[in-house]
Amino acid sequence: MQMADGAIRAFSKNVQEITFIEHGADNIVAVVERQYVFRFPRNNDSAKRLYFETALLQKLGAQIQVMDVPKLVQVHTQPFYTVSTFIPGDHLTGKEIVGLSQDEQADVGKQIATLSTQLNHAISGLEVRRLRVEAGVEGLDEPWDVYFNRIFVKDRLPNERLRPIINEQYALWKDLVRHEQRNYAIHDDLHPSNLLFVGPKLSGVVDFGDTNAGSIEEEFRWLYSMGDIVLKSAIDHYNQVTGTQVAYDNVKQWAIMHELSTYTTRLARQDTESFPFKRSQDHLRTWIPGFPL
Repeated sequence: MQMADGAIRAFSKNVQEITFIEHGADNIVAVVERQYVFRFPRNNDSAKRLYFETALLQKLGAQIQVMDVPKLVQVHTQPFYTVSTFIPGDHLTGKEIVGLSQDEQADVGKQIATLSTQLNHAISGLEVRRLRVEAGVEGLDEPWDVYFNRIFVKDRLPNERLRPIINEQYALWKDLVRHEQRNYAIHDDLHPSNLLFVGPKLSGVVDFGDTNAGSIEEEFRWLYSMGDIVLKSAIDHYNQVTGTQVAYDNVKQWAIMHELSTYTTRLARQDTESFPFKRSQDHLRTWIPGFPL
């Protein structure tokens, strides 16, 4: 923390307000005067992820125009940390997004679809993979197919009552994903906590550290928890602009599998009081009739 404070003071000697956000898994984050965001990696793997995100943001530049994204102000090498612009806004939960007017929800979906098209105009999935390899982040996390196979097949389930549900949903996911185009550049974590709103309007997106190559169905998976108006608006707009077809059922299946994996891994660790566990349990009880737990 002392090093971070010193770096911030060196950047701007007249700093009055520094807000440290220490709960991030990868970085200690400091918001300075609500103008700048400093990110200090916690360890070597975190530094690799930040290096990748830095290289990606440099490639994107001003090509994402539908909403604000972090813009790099400074990259310091010894020690390694970054300074980017602060994006004002509030985080809405999925339920709060569903509570917006129908027109406001439809606009959220349209903006996310436009974000996806602008991201793919700015950089290809192949280039994203190249940047990931260069940064050394490829391999830090398991690909989805390897991850699902490990927790649903190789590892012992924390409760055998999950077995019929997992067998059915996993088989369905494998069949659907086989037909997807998985070479798009995707943010890959369009969770509400990474979206910023000014009033009802989606104004910004942050945390590009998980950006990868994948399918648009995968990209839209978090939209399923924001309701059908948001998701169908995103699908309709994306299909209209690109002339391709995003499958609603595939998006739904990605959402179910993501929450099943969160639920299963958290239950195995007996981490049943955490927000991710409770969120996944709530979603699965809503999305899967007769969910047993």
